[in-house]
Amino acid sequence: MVYKKYYIQIIIRIILILLNCFLFVYTLLNVDYLYTITFLGILIVLQVFLLIRYINRSNLFLERFLIYIKENNTSINFSGSLKDSTFKDLSNYFNEINLIIQNAKIEKENQYLFLQYIFDHVNIGLIAFEHNLNVQLINKAAKKILNLKSLNSLESLRSINTSLITTINELKPREQKVVAVQIGQENLQLSVKLSQFKLLDKEIRLVSLQDIKAELDHKEIESWQKLNRVLTHEIMNSVSPIIGLTKNIGKLLKKNNKAKKKSEINDEILEQTIQSINIVEERSLGLKNFIQNFKNITTKIKPIPKVFKIEALFEDISILMHELFYINNIHFKHSVNPDKLELFADKELIQQVLINLLKNSIEAIDSKSKKEIWLQARQDENKKIIIDVIDNGKGINPENIDLIFTPFFSTKESGSGIGLSLSRNILKQQNMDISVFSIPGEMTRFSIYS
Repeated sequence: MVYKKYYIQIIIRIILILLNCFLFVYTLLNVDYLYTITFLGILIVLQVFLLIRYINRSNLFLERFLIYIKENNTSINFSGSLKDSTFKDLSNYFNEINLIIQNAKIEKENQYLFLQYIFDHVNIGLIAFEHNLNVQLINKAAKKILNLKSLNSLESLRSINTSLITTINELKPREQKVVAVQIGQENLQLSVKLSQFKLLDKEIRLVSLQDIKAELDHKEIESWQKLNRVLTHEIMNSVSPIIGLTKNIGKLLKKNNKAKKKSEINDEILEQTIQSINIVEERSLGLKNFIQNFKNITTKIKPIPKVFKIEALFEDISILMHELFYINNIHFKHSVNPDKLELFADKELIQQVLINLLKNSIEAIDSKSKKEIWLQARQDENKKIIIDVIDNGKGINPENIDLIFTPFFSTKESGSGIGLSLSRNILKQQNMDISVFSIPGEMTRFSIYS
């Protein structure tokens, strides 16, 4: 409707100009009236001027509207200036567009405030920044952790703690690290995780900061308590019989708190004394071995890492344990996907860990009629290498899952309880770890990952 009126106005004005031009030419050629010719000439100029002004007015109106939009100024009302013109309807449309933009702006601001509220409400420190390290958002938790009132650039963190900004710069998306930092007078253990996403044409990075010192301290105390229970149990198992036997020896060789005379000691007493001494010696050696095993677990291992093919490692293990699998009637298979997968680690130590896990699997499936063990290497979605040892054995009870890596804890009667602890220690020295998943009565899977 608006453009129809506009076009009609233009057409009428052009027709009038053309008619005027026709009359001007006709008068000029056929009539010798100077004033008429002059009047028609002036009228043509006036009509052209009014046409140009009419077109320019509409262009200026459109230009003004676009400039206001560009400047994000939506407070202008366009109805007043063109109230009686052809563009009255157009001005109404512009006002409606203005209202839509205003509502969109209000909604955007509300969404921003809502996001800011959620951002600040989270107890974990969050910092959103661009590739140039300029900070877009930082919540209250992050300010509290970093002891800052504001943060415009991550580079400012260098003056607070160099290791923190270095860790953030080195982090890859979805990667998480724990870094010890000192901020002011406080020593913190920060869990730092990085995420990355694209917002329009901007690449935004989001780093989360969480002080886990309290949790680590709690876990450390809990670990010491578990270890203390196990150590107390093992030591008391050795010390109690020794104390009992030494008392028994004292009863055999003493009378009224004095040593018996030679004539009072018969062969039976001597035999019982020797048996007791032998048992004391045996239990003392057992306690000595226990201490040596504990030393092995706590000793820092020095791995010599090299790049090697996992398939070659699996082949070596298969040959080494072939006889054991054959004797126990175990169906063993191994696989590597992709087949040329390589690992940077100490091959001998990784082999020691895998052999220990495979021996545990052999014992776990001893009561099964169909015995199966799988050794496999694979890559997860983040291209990290995972090595699995899987068996279809009796599994691990849920109450023991958290204890199996505790030194000297064992569910086996003759087990020393150091195998899995030593394996984890070996892996930890190579920036690797081990986890377990088990369904009692069906299967168990130990996973080694970097």
